[in-house]
Amino acid sequence: MSATAPATLSRPAGPLCGDATSPLCGDAARAVAGSRLSALAAGLPDGLSVRMMDLGDSRLLADFRVRVVATLEDPDHYRMAGEVGNFVADHLGDRGLTAGIFRVDGAGEGRLVAYGALGLPGAGDANRGRDLDLPEAELPWVAHMSSAMVDPSERGRGLHHRLIDWRIGVAEALGRRHLITTVSTRNHRSWGHLAGHGIYPRRMIRVGSDLVRLLVHRDFGVDPVFDTASAELVAVEDLAGRWDVFERGHVWGRVAAGEGAAARWYALCGRERAGRAR
Repeated sequence: MSATAPATLSRPAGPLCGDATSPLCGDAARAVAGSRLSALAAGLPDGLSVRMMDLGDSRLLADFRVRVVATLEDPDHYRMAGEVGNFVADHLGDRGLTAGIFRVDGAGEGRLVAYGALGLPGAGDANRGRDLDLPEAELPWVAHMSSAMVDPSERGRGLHHRLIDWRIGVAEALGRRHLITTVSTRNHRSWGHLAGHGIYPRRMIRVGSDLVRLLVHRDFGVDPVFDTASAELVAVEDLAGRWDVFERGHVWGRVAAGEGAAARWYALCGRERAGRAR
């Protein structure tokens, strides 16, 4: 899934982590994330384990990302060349949290087979909340869903969904009310998975000079309600050109018509009735 984090800017002095204007970060955030690994580990397929990754895993994560991106069926699904900043350093250091899933061999050695990264922008960092037109006062409470990748040999086993759930739980526990990322319009499996977890494509934006991306968002303070009277189906291959969809509502998920090789995927679009406050 494409979730290119915004540019990492120099960070000026700001409020301390966890005070009245800033959520937990650094070691405190890592402790919260680590405490939720048991939920991620529960029920994993045999032979798999999970742990937090840190800066000592930089080469491991960098190599894994290059290898997985090379297997993608559509190069638009994830453009590493379009990333800004240092994704690995940012998401293994103070600006992010990353869980790795490992396949353990008979000798007890672990091979990385999946990861999920959560970005924690701080004061002075670029923030996708601005793309959503959030007020400046809301920006400290944004988390970036960043990327999750699964080794092709392990796909179809629910690992992506587990990594989504882990990051949702961590973001909410850290008080990051807004969970935001960007996804290729053509990567409907990825944005469809996110929509299934309540992280909906809200608008389209241009990233860099040539990329059109869905901006997906979940607000933990509101439970949105779909106005079924406004329902419309848009073929996923047409979505990148349908900016009008987001003038009238947003995408709520994806649905398939037909079976097997004849199946065709559609984006389920429509308006939102007044959301229920949580």
